[in-house]
Amino acid sequence: MNGNVAKDYKDRLFRMIFNDREKLLKLYNAMNGSDYEDASELQVVTLENAIYLSMKNDVAYVLHDELFLYEQQSTKNANMPLRCLFYASDTYSVLVKDKNIYGTKMLPLPSPTFVVFYNGKQKMDEEGELRLSDTFVKKQENPNLEVIVKVKNINMGNSQELFEKCRPMRDYMIFVGKVRKYSKEKPLEEAVEQTIRECMEEDVMADFLEKNRAEVMKMCIY
Repeated sequence: MNGNVAKDYKDRLFRMIFNDREKLLKLYNAMNGSDYEDASELQVVTLENAIYLSMKNDVAYVLHDELFLYEQQSTKNANMPLRCLFYASDTYSVLVKDKNIYGTKMLPLPSPTFVVFYNGKQKMDEEGELRLSDTFVKKQENPNLEVIVKVKNINMGNSQELFEKCRPMRDYMIFVGKVRKYSKEKPLEEAVEQTIRECMEEDVMADFLEKNRAEVMKMCIY
């Protein structure tokens, strides 16, 4: 029972933390080697299991020049490229709904990047990728349709560079690691209480937990 609850809470906690533009900008910079400082440039859309992130270009054009989908996963999912295809299709449909797609003028679209942050218990390489073409029954040398999803293992001991550049992600995984460790020895509620207490003492998500302690506790238990 505890394992299922823990898996669900990690999804919700990830979205809750990175729904904050400042934290999401740190993750964006860490993933892209950039140093943007104006979080207002981010356009954030939280889906059921993921966070969409688009960055305005320098001239604040009507369409954004980049589109990111970040998702946290506790289990391996080989269908992520197909899901990302659906996400991107829905987003592009919204972006061009008032445009003439039958006209001769090419409509500019934001470039997509899809990333899965994996923190499950199954072993996985530090970095990998999933391709839509791997699901095709008939293989093509040069697929006419392709979606590539980057997979990054964020369990402690992996992705050290990401943790150094993005403290919110590091703190998130320290929290997850503590809950995982203590829930092996005691009931989940006690494990979460101990984790919250230690994290606040160690300045791990301290401000976040101070503001959202009750909600995080409820999120983990129920």
